[in-house]
Amino acid sequence: MEKERAIQCVPAELMERLRALAARLWEDKNPASVHLNAVMEEFEPDVKTLGHIISEYETDYSGRLAFKDREYAQKEGRLKEEIEDINKRFSALESSHSACLRKIAEVKGVLAAKESELAELKAKTAEEESALNSKYVAKMQELYDRVSKKELEMLGRWEEKNKSIDSKIQGLENDYTARLSQLKLREKAMEEDFNARKAELIRTFDKVKAGMDVREKNLAAREEANGKGGRV
Repeated sequence: MEKERAIQCVPAELMERLRALAARLWEDKNPASVHLNAVMEEFEPDVKTLGHIISEYETDYSGRLAFKDREYAQKEGRLKEEIEDINKRFSALESSHSACLRKIAEVKGVLAAKESELAELKAKTAEEESALNSKYVAKMQELYDRVSKKELEMLGRWEEKNKSIDSKIQGLENDYTARLSQLKLREKAMEEDFNARKAELIRTFDKVKAGMDVREKNLAAREEANGKGGRV
């Protein structure tokens, strides 16, 4: 790959002098002429005059300028169309804005009237609320008095009823105590009677047993006596 060379602008007079120098050296049969001609031939394609470079730049700039002009013209046309569309919409918005302003003014008037009505209604409501509160307080006081009176009456009846119930409970307790005492007395009497009967039964049993023992002894004695008599 060839190494890229740095290109510089070379004056035309320099090139003419170098060519004249190479010709004199050639005429003088100087070997340096060969080397100088070789160098000039090698670099001659890369050597450009200032006018040539300017011409190339002008050509390139003209092409780019023409392209930019066309691009600018297209963009300007689009922008003009957009501006025209915006103007149309702005005009429509101005008309709509005017209508909105008129509508807002109407709404403000209606709102002011409604606010006035609302203020009157609030004042009237406050008066009615105050009167209603007074009536409510009076009714509540009346109801409270009635309830308190009724509660006192109920409390009195309840106390009387409790006294009656307490009296009945006391009577029942006394009756229960008396009955319980009687039951205990009867239980004691029955226990004493039972013990007496038991003792009597034991005595009767002992008598019967003693009689049976006597009878058994008598029988045994008779049997023994009969046995001895038979043997004689």
